[in-house]
Amino acid sequence: MQFKPLLFLAAAFSFTQAQAALTAKDVIDAIHNITDISAGTWDTVRNTSSTNVVVSAAKITDDLRKIVTIIANDVQALQGAATLPKFPDHDQADICDALSGFAKIHQDLFKALASKKIDLDATTFLQPIETLLILLRAELDGLAEGVIALVPTCGAKARDELKDLDKTLSETISTFTVRAPDVPSVQPPVATNHPIPAPLPVPLPSVIGFKPTEISATGPIGTPVAAPVRGQ
Repeated sequence: MQFKPLLFLAAAFSFTQAQAALTAKDVIDAIHNITDISAGTWDTVRNTSSTNVVVSAAKITDDLRKIVTIIANDVQALQGAATLPKFPDHDQADICDALSGFAKIHQDLFKALASKKIDLDATTFLQPIETLLILLRAELDGLAEGVIALVPTCGAKARDELKDLDKTLSETISTFTVRAPDVPSVQPPVATNHPIPAPLPVPLPSVIGFKPTEISATGPIGTPVAAPVRGQ
């Protein structure tokens, strides 16, 4: 996907410097631009598997870095505007529709990332992805505050959607914070010339009593217990 500078950023700077009008289309195009990149990232995440996880993780990291950067630029532009425009109700509704799509795609992206964490554990990209998600959460807060100020007629709905998005993102970050335990590698047996001993015969239940075995994080629980031998 081609990475293009945000029209919104350029328009916002011209607005602050030359009092040019910031249009609703500028805002909508900016939101759609971020949404398109994130949709591509979501597709990459969904198709991540153990066979392509390294390549996919690298692309996910690169895409998240782009998303964080352009949202940060948008927030800076909004905060630098001396006066925010007042859009007609129908323009505000269009902006809120764009925000709804933005929230939906990012909900899907963050949930998919959480579901693929077990695959990403096998790469060196886990920590960078977690860091970028934390940065993204901060930038999304700034973007929400700036854009919602432009849409007072539908701001409450947009605020609720972005609040839900923040909750999902926080849960995803928590998922990435949990590290997989180190699993010792299993070495293949060393070939020797010694004969392989025959397996021990399996005792019959009537001779040996056995406690049930449970699998836990620390190992098997329950051991065979020898039944008393007659005459002893």
